[in-house]
Amino acid sequence: MSKTSRPDRWRTAWDIKNLGETRLQIFTARLPHGKFRSEEKPLEPALDVAANKSGRIEIEARCGEAPGAEIENAFLILRVAFDDNDWLILVRLRIRIDAQGRPASATELITVQRVGFSERQTGEKRS
Repeated sequence: MSKTSRPDRWRTAWDIKNLGETRLQIFTARLPHGKFRSEEKPLEPALDVAANKSGRIEIEARCGEAPGAEIENAFLILRVAFDDNDWLILVRLRIRIDAQGRPASATELITVQRVGFSERQTGEKRS
């Protein structure tokens, strides 16, 4: 992560590897945690990642935590299309702030859920 011109903003870069046998299209990315946050970023055009290839997305994150702080349960959420279905990829992160105040991330868990999954289960649209 690298500093921007604003005091609490960081340029983040995420390398995404497609381990599948068909292409992966990434439409949006966001960081929703209150202490490590970005608005949803539309990727226009969508990032196309071929099978067994990698792609990279960049997001500006807001994080003003003090050196030594640790942020648990931060997430990178990607809205993607894969194998003719729309999915959310949920990457749970732990963010540690180093002695110089720079955030560094560690991936703790990656889960996937089909877009609209909760609506199909209950028959109701959730807001």
